[in-house]
Amino acid sequence: MLRHPLTLLTREVPPISLQPGSTWLLVQDLHAPFADLDQGALAVMAARKVVGREFDEFAETLRLVAANVARLVAAARAHRLGVVYSCLGYESGATPSAFQEATGWRWQVAGIETEFPPGWQPLPEERVFSKPGWGALANPAFVRFLEDRRVENLIVVGAMLDFGIRQTCYELADRGLGSLVISDAVAPLTLGAQAHTTGNLAHGLTKLRSTAELLDLLAVMRTEGPVLV
Repeated sequence: MLRHPLTLLTREVPPISLQPGSTWLLVQDLHAPFADLDQGALAVMAARKVVGREFDEFAETLRLVAANVARLVAAARAHRLGVVYSCLGYESGATPSAFQEATGWRWQVAGIETEFPPGWQPLPEERVFSKPGWGALANPAFVRFLEDRRVENLIVVGAMLDFGIRQTCYELADRGLGSLVISDAVAPLTLGAQAHTTGNLAHGLTKLRSTAELLDLLAVMRTEGPVLV
């Protein structure tokens, strides 16, 4: 059982206001290297090193959450929430970061036609940002993107909950931005890590909701205006 004594001394987590313009959906690390469980870089590397079974929990969880991710992307578009993508890798014309060199994960983030599964493939007008490390805000261009659009909070879905998503939520909190993690639309590396990670995130400045709960909230937002979470 996780204990969180610091919350006895801190203020209540401020509410997040869901509304078009200031609320965006962030789809993180759901490009081919992580999301393609047959030919993606993670799967290929695991098979080559004969450690594929170590990633069975990740693969199974990703299969389970895929439908929810697709539903949420479609719902965000339907309710006029912006959708933005952040993916570990480097852009064409750039070079791998020190983190990518150290891990050997030198992945170029390129064409939307081949890098994402159909269920959440970006539309032509939706931005895809590379990230040099685990956190999305490590890319200054993504930070400027959020500032220019006066984004106040992000709904977060994606892979590698216990690494990238956790780090992104911490970076958002450092900048005073709210984050709402959809608990059944994220895939951790292991199931044991999910309980530990969500337990810690929920006792910081990050909120958790399920896909069904968020869809209900968006329906209310559509008819009644901004909704507090």
